[in-house]
Amino acid sequence: MKLKTLAPAIAALATVGLVASGCSNDSSADAAENAATGDPIKVGQILAIEAGGVSVASQAAGMTASIQALNSRGGVSGRPLELIQCDSMGDPNKEVDCANDMVGKGVTATLADFTPASPEAVSQILAAAGIPRIGMNPMNIADFTAANVFTPFAGSLLTLYANVDALVAQGKTKLSLMRPDVPVAAMLSQMLTPAVKAKGAEIVNEVAVGAGATDYTQFIAAAERNGAQGVIMALPATEANQMADAFEQLGSKLGFALAATGFTQADLQDLGTFATSSIYTSPVPAPSSSTDQFPGLVPFLDDMSASGEENLERANLNGTEIFSWLSVRAFGEVAQTLDTIDASAVMQGFQNATDIDMLGLVPAWTPNAVEPFGIFQRVSNSMMYRMTFDGDVVVTDPNMFDLRTR
Repeated sequence: MKLKTLAPAIAALATVGLVASGCSNDSSADAAENAATGDPIKVGQILAIEAGGVSVASQAAGMTASIQALNSRGGVSGRPLELIQCDSMGDPNKEVDCANDMVGKGVTATLADFTPASPEAVSQILAAAGIPRIGMNPMNIADFTAANVFTPFAGSLLTLYANVDALVAQGKTKLSLMRPDVPVAAMLSQMLTPAVKAKGAEIVNEVAVGAGATDYTQFIAAAERNGAQGVIMALPATEANQMADAFEQLGSKLGFALAATGFTQADLQDLGTFATSSIYTSPVPAPSSSTDQFPGLVPFLDDMSASGEENLERANLNGTEIFSWLSVRAFGEVAQTLDTIDASAVMQGFQNATDIDMLGLVPAWTPNAVEPFGIFQRVSNSMMYRMTFDGDVVVTDPNMFDLRTR
């Protein structure tokens, strides 16, 4: 199995600034001529890079490449973005340290954060400092109530709601929940139960999967108990890949629904029946999707390719990189309209912005057009894609469905 892992050098990007890089469609001379040279604009990102069970290293790499590409095209009104990227390692204390670091270094906003270990503390620190969080992946009630959070994605938690919907649509109403064996994931069952019951289903098993486990067949066996028919898989990429192998070994009849961002195209090509029989959901189209149906993927793929990183080649992308890329795009679209670019101005800019063009990858976005969705108080986009794997690429149905009406 081709498990794609990022080079250790990615971790070294924590808390460093990025400078302009070349663009795949420009010569070196053109890139140098167009590159941003003004006073840097500091932006931050807090997420787990080196972390078992909750790592989103691909999202970190996508952020690096996105900012390099934007800077090579002139940045924001001629000013480059300087990235302060902080690796929380999935540790609650380090997440708090990262939040304080963002305040201390004076970032104008954080982009595509993922802070599941200390969500309430991080939220309080950044909110108190008046720092907006653009495109973060909300995983906690605190993330859905904070007025400084603006995200165009339904996020990982609501993707699980979409997985429930997909399983029930197939007649699978007795469900197992597979989740990381970490404290922050212990709340998932409680948060999913209202949606599961509302659809006439029930969670009959909860299977906690420890990072570094060697025998994954035991988890499949645990998931099959109590008459389970389907699995909500809330696992990161490495564990999800290992679970897929166990599924193949046991010939399990369980149906799986999972976030498309758990796998790369290259991963799925090695996973046989598991890959072709599973259901995938995501707030963004898969990177391997048709560029005729999703022309907005073209500039995204160009920016990832321009990085020169093997892990950012199309077959090795899992889609979390799009979260970073669209967050950078939205920040640039709003920031370029501002006379002054600081945290307060950016906050006001996102409160006032309407119909930000997201190139058709997600609907045009009005950040402050939020309304409650179930127990979540601030949701500005509840749209989701459903996907299948045809043995070669992930095929995204371009007709998004709205979680509010399912």
